[in-house]
Amino acid sequence: MKINVKKALIIFAFCLVVGGFLWLQHSMSASIMAERKTIEDLSKQEATLKGAVSRKYALLDAYRDILQKVEAFQFSFPADNVAFFASIERTMARNELKIIKVNPVNQPSTPDRTGVQVTCEGDYYKLLDAVSEMRDNKMIVRLSSLRVTGKGSGPVSADMSIETIMRGK
Repeated sequence: MKINVKKALIIFAFCLVVGGFLWLQHSMSASIMAERKTIEDLSKQEATLKGAVSRKYALLDAYRDILQKVEAFQFSFPADNVAFFASIERTMARNELKIIKVNPVNQPSTPDRTGVQVTCEGDYYKLLDAVSEMRDNKMIVRLSSLRVTGKGSGPVSADMSIETIMRGK
């Protein structure tokens, strides 16, 4: 019986070692699978982040391009009401429009702006040229309202509200 007990102990020890080895293999395999899943998740996250970074760089490049265009455009604000009124009158005179009246607006659309109400007469196409010239002018102005009336093929009458921001406000 001693030999049978020894064989049984050896078989038991062998099974215990093999079982322990298999358990170790299983736990290491599960750990490796978990690590692979983590690596796959991180790879997906890396691709997402690379896409986000490339979009941010594209936006940054677009911002820099626009900033260069804005810096290349030299604009100015009028120093006072006289310079603002004179600029409007010069634009109207260059386009052969007769100014009927120029009145300051009491309440422009926002408190930091100064505005005038201009009534003028002249050729319709000259009026369009004047509006276009105001838009392309170096002095920043905003045409907040425009009402044009005319009768037949003669001159048209225009009422317009023009606003600007004074330098230093």
